Amino acid sequence: MSPKNKMYVRDRRYGSSSRRPSGLRNLLLVLTAILLVATFIVAAIKYLPLWPPEQPGNTTVVTGAPLLSSTRAPEETAEPTQPSIPASINPQLLPLSEIRAQTPGLPAAGSSPSERNLSATVFDNKGNVVPSFSRSEPFSLVNPAYYNQIPGVLTFRGNNFRNAPAFGLVQQDVSGLEQIWTNPVGSLPSSSWTFSWTGTGWTGQPLLVQWEEDIRRLMNIREEKKAKTDLVEVIYATMDGQIYFYDLDDGQPTRPPIKIGAPIKGTPSLDPRGYPILYVGQGDKNPNVEGIGFRVFNLIDQSLLLYKRTEAQYAYRPTWNACDSSPIFDAKTDSLVYPNENGLIYTAKMNTVFDRESGEISIAPEFFTYRYKMSGLDNHGVESSMAVYDGYGYFSDNSGFINCIDLNSLQPVWSRNLGDDSDVTPVLALEDDRVVLYIATEVDWQKEIVGNYQGSAFVYKFDALTGAVLWESFYDCWTKNAANYGDDVNGGAMGTPVVGKQNLTGKVIFSFCMTKGPYSGNSVVAYNTRDGSVDWEYTMPAYSWSSPIDVYDENGNGYIIIPDSGGSLHLIDGRTGTALDVILLTKADGSTPAGNVESSGAVFGNTLVVGTRGNVIVGVKIK
Repeated sequence: MSPKNKMYVRDRRYGSSSRRPSGLRNLLLVLTAILLVATFIVAAIKYLPLWPPEQPGNTTVVTGAPLLSSTRAPEETAEPTQPSIPASINPQLLPLSEIRAQTPGLPAAGSSPSERNLSATVFDNKGNVVPSFSRSEPFSLVNPAYYNQIPGVLTFRGNNFRNAPAFGLVQQDVSGLEQIWTNPVGSLPSSSWTFSWTGTGWTGQPLLVQWEEDIRRLMNIREEKKAKTDLVEVIYATMDGQIYFYDLDDGQPTRPPIKIGAPIKGTPSLDPRGYPILYVGQGDKNPNVEGIGFRVFNLIDQSLLLYKRTEAQYAYRPTWNACDSSPIFDAKTDSLVYPNENGLIYTAKMNTVFDRESGEISIAPEFFTYRYKMSGLDNHGVESSMAVYDGYGYFSDNSGFINCIDLNSLQPVWSRNLGDDSDVTPVLALEDDRVVLYIATEVDWQKEIVGNYQGSAFVYKFDALTGAVLWESFYDCWTKNAANYGDDVNGGAMGTPVVGKQNLTGKVIFSFCMTKGPYSGNSVVAYNTRDGSVDWEYTMPAYSWSSPIDVYDENGNGYIIIPDSGGSLHLIDGRTGTALDVILLTKADGSTPAGNVESSGAVFGNTLVVGTRGNVIVGVKIK
């Protein structure tokens, strides 16, 4: 109410006149009073708060949002704004699905640590036994869509489920491949054999990263590349003992290589927070360097932050300490997990400090180590990379066991015998609210034969929380066992499988090598995830150790790309298994074949990068 109206009401209520008004005057006064009361009510409705008052928590107030009039027509009401999808989320993994953390149930029959006579020991950084280990901050990686905090393929197969070797989408109606750039790399002699390590090896996947602008401008990148706002940097660790840096678009160097001096066969990892920190493992000893282990580099200036030597006398395989696994990192807890071929699993709270203004980086890692043994475990060593769901890690070993461990207590959860050596990285998937795991084996030690023989590559789908076998299959392949003679070429499954997305949902795709005999034949097989039946099969004349890559266009159509030992690159319709294109990768002269492709490739947008044993790294456009 206005001050004037307030005063008028007071005068009427407390008027000084004692004279009784006349009838007409009384009528006017009554009408005036009714008008004033009505005015009072309207003003009260307009200016006083509603009753009952809105309770805290029932309404979200958005600063600056327009007030909606009660007279606005319903069709004019603004639609609620949908939250934007961060650029770091891989479009292949959309639409986002909720993945809840689930606790493992009782291990399935034949999978429990007690049945397998499985025991574990934990050591601190000084080699002392730790009676009881528990992380102060629980390691937890659940939804793989949130593994990266910047765009890219930052570890082997992209994330904690190991299901994304490609980032982004390709153009519609994919029909061909075109090699667009080629770069040379070198070689180094091996430590114990007569051959040399050439080019890039197994698993040898490049990392592809789109740095945030403020970090890119701090780096020692060439000025013309530093100014490129959409720069995607290729980071490739090779068997000539160097780590190379290229522009994805043209293959031109973005900065000098890092020179380690010892072969690198496996796939490095980047800090998924977008911190400029690289983790890379050594694949063999070399007189150029002392010892063997893994290194951590500051990618602002390429300086060495840590050399963690992995020679450990308490390892069950102390004579071989190569790091072919690709480590996994939990950004929230700043924690690393790194399997090793000596049979140990290293883990550390890194205590990373990164100043984004100055570019200064420091780490102060607190390492602990997991060692395990069980009945039938004769060949200690882990070459597969670890897949992670929540706080549970999954890896295969050289004795042919698939293992699940609790990463927060460093204790075994379950283990199964696969029937042969397995270097394949297990791949996780969520199916009908159940977390499942896919894996397969090589043909390696099924027979005590030096030379050639035929055996079976075994294929499994497991319940990841109990170790129960949901289905299994096999594929006959050849192998050549001659490890001490420098010509040991395993058949079977050497590449990590693809779990289909988009219109390939319901398929899991494996590659089997040496299907027609030693050095001959390869089959890419799409299994139905429900029952293990075969949906399609694509055969190749040359064998392949490389992992198939799945890419998708904006309509959700999926395609499979896989190289082979003859240097050819195959493009396959992922729905039908039909060949769309095959090209021969070449060296810079355009005529000489690029050589055997053991490495697994990676894709960002429309461009694939992969290296060969023929001492080249190539960029390929998906057309």
